[in-house]
Amino acid sequence: MKIIRGVFNYADGSNTIFCVGLIEHQDDRHVWVSFITGEWPGTNEEDCFVTSHVWLTPDNRIMRIEDSSSSPFDAEEVFDCFPVTREQVLAQDGAKDWFINTYLALFECDKEIGGYIDA
Repeated sequence: MKIIRGVFNYADGSNTIFCVGLIEHQDDRHVWVSFITGEWPGTNEEDCFVTSHVWLTPDNRIMRIEDSSSSPFDAEEVFDCFPVTREQVLAQDGAKDWFINTYLALFECDKEIGGYIDA
C-alpha cells in the first residue's frame, strides 16, 4: 500500500488535509480516501475524518462512503483524528455531495491518485 498525504485546495480559499491509500488486492486496485474535516456535528470532537473506498467493476467506477474506522489507515496516518461513521456523513445535509465533489476534484487534479485504479 502506498500512502499519500497532503493539503488539497478544493475551492477558492477552502482546503482540506487528505490521506490516500493506493492498494492492490488480488490484482484489483483500490483507492481509500480520507479527508480531515475538523469538527463534525454530533461528535464533540474537534478533528474528524471522513472516508471513502473507490474501486472498479467491469461496468463502473464505484465510490462508497465508509465508516472511517474500517479504513486501512492507522491513527497516525489520519493525524489521530476522530473517525466519522458512514451514517454520520449521510445524516448531515450536503456532506455526501461535498465529499463526492471533493474526491472527484482531487482525482482530477492529481493524476497519480486519479489514474491509479484505471491503470
